[in-house]
Amino acid sequence: MENETISVILPVRNGEKWIGACLESILAQTYDRFEVLVLDDHSQDGTRDIVEALCRKDGRIRLLQPEKRGVSCARNLGLEEAKGAYVTFVDADDWLDPGIFALWRKILHESGGDMVLCGHAMCTDNGPKKAEPFGLSAHDGENISAKEYLSRYLLHGNSHCWGILYRRPVIGSVRFRENLTIGEDLMFLVDLLPALRRVSVTDACGYYYRINQSGAMLCPFLPAYMNEMESWRLAAERIQKDYPELYGRVSAILAVSAVLTAGKLALLSRKERRRYGDFVRVCQQTVREALKTAGARKELPKGYGIKTALVKRCPKLYMSLYHAWKLAGK
Repeated sequence: MENETISVILPVRNGEKWIGACLESILAQTYDRFEVLVLDDHSQDGTRDIVEALCRKDGRIRLLQPEKRGVSCARNLGLEEAKGAYVTFVDADDWLDPGIFALWRKILHESGGDMVLCGHAMCTDNGPKKAEPFGLSAHDGENISAKEYLSRYLLHGNSHCWGILYRRPVIGSVRFRENLTIGEDLMFLVDLLPALRRVSVTDACGYYYRINQSGAMLCPFLPAYMNEMESWRLAAERIQKDYPELYGRVSAILAVSAVLTAGKLALLSRKERRRYGDFVRVCQQTVREALKTAGARKELPKGYGIKTALVKRCPKLYMSLYHAWKLAGK
């Protein structure tokens, strides 16, 4: 392959606190054939100034602004503009090990994989918190099938698009679903499954994910949080068609997602919970429908048999108990 460039797609919005360190970790890569597409989603802080200064320093960085708002729109613009033979996604508050591009490329050349996953570490502002290598028994250059990738990774919580180097052709026309603000990573990866012949895996920790207390998954309930259930519902439909033997597991995950969403709603005041009564009913109905799937109950994590039963039969009681338990723990 003559074009060995890696296209780095980096969406950012009001990221002045971290964007400089993130970009510097990319510029420090030992493999230097890359381009960085920074997609600034209408930042109102000093993000653009920082990026523009780095653009003047290094011509491999390009600053673009999507017409619409949202991370999916930004990443899709990046995919349209990318010129490399490979693509990777990086979030603006994260950073990379300086040798990860070289390792990814080496593994793909040797394995013939369509994409390669690396390990990652969850970090606080004070540095790495703990290492979390991908998978259950991954090794450098291990090749697995699309079904194994789905079973061992996507359905085990590793449903983020970052920490992966993709061959550009495998992405093809697949794009992020712009109507999802949570779970868009999952659906992008599920939509890639039909094109995957083999996936390579390395335990090497190359990606550092910053635990952001203002991130969507750690915020109090917002209506957009319902997208988490919607993304798993869409994933379940796709998996039922192509991998029916895994439908029970993904249905169990959908039920758990509904319980977790009900938990977010439970943290609201009683008045706010009444205002979101329709969302509570969606959680209840989602659990009911998901648990009708053969084998779904067996796939529920420990403790979720009782939780799903409560949300299914009496969601208001579950939310009242959860609310009281959380308050008691403060």
